[in-house]
Amino acid sequence: MKLKTLANLFDEFLFKAQPVYSVALLRIGMGCLLLLNWAMIYCDLDSLYGPDGIISLATAQNYGNQLRFSLFDYLPNTANTTLALAVIHLLAVLALTFGFWTKRSIFIAFVTLVSFHHRNGFIINSADSVLRIFLFFLLFTPCADAFSVDRWILRLRGLAPEVPLEKAPWALRLIQLQFCTIYIATVLFKLKGERWMDGTAVYVATRLDDFVRYELPLLNSMYFVKFLTWSTLLVELSMGTLVWIKEFRYWVLLGGVALHLGIEYTMSIPVFEWAMIVMMICMIDSRDLEAIIQKLKHKRDMALSSAHVTTT
Repeated sequence: MKLKTLANLFDEFLFKAQPVYSVALLRIGMGCLLLLNWAMIYCDLDSLYGPDGIISLATAQNYGNQLRFSLFDYLPNTANTTLALAVIHLLAVLALTFGFWTKRSIFIAFVTLVSFHHRNGFIINSADSVLRIFLFFLLFTPCADAFSVDRWILRLRGLAPEVPLEKAPWALRLIQLQFCTIYIATVLFKLKGERWMDGTAVYVATRLDDFVRYELPLLNSMYFVKFLTWSTLLVELSMGTLVWIKEFRYWVLLGGVALHLGIEYTMSIPVFEWAMIVMMICMIDSRDLEAIIQKLKHKRDMALSSAHVTTT
């Protein structure tokens, strides 16, 4: 293969225009996740983020990352500030979910989310990192070009075409690569552990009192435990590799959904499983989504035509 051929493939991968439906759907999914996350923040707003909370602002500043950024550091350390930032974050999340002032909303939601994370970094987990990273990447996508109030307003003004224009997917590619990196890194990390190699990791994980939600009788069978342990590694490895092959993609994603729903049912790990399920949207081919939308529009038009004939 010639170097020019590789360069052309790389250029096509990043910049060949494609429909924007996947990033638009991803925006809505991210918005729903952030609403759930906001509800969790608000439930313990004063105790976790307030001026009299269990972690003081000074402690967060002294023990946090040196490169940390938080609006809490620059605003008065009062309960009103905490409430105001929570309300602003909620409004930004609602706006990005519906696609209103989308770019500004995503930016504001990102800044306020980072501010809450760095206000109390002792309680954040992997789900928080997933939300933060992918929300940042979403800022660079044309996610407002479909299923959004912004597009509806432009259509009313005659400034947008009936079918959204196709755009270069370079920002989506960054999201996809980050998504797959999470799974590959997870597998590489797990392979260092003896429990994953000998097939007993699921047995140990489902008996941690702080995380167990429901006990499954099948998990008392070591044969079933080993099957789940090794199949988890297989699914996660496939989510980072085979998901790129179109013939395998949707079977792999189905396996990923089953994996995360199984973990969500048996273990209490807030938001993370749902976050990874939502992020799977990034791997759905926009052409496939476009075909589904066209079919739905055709069925709608046929139904309207039939109704018109019946009434006349």
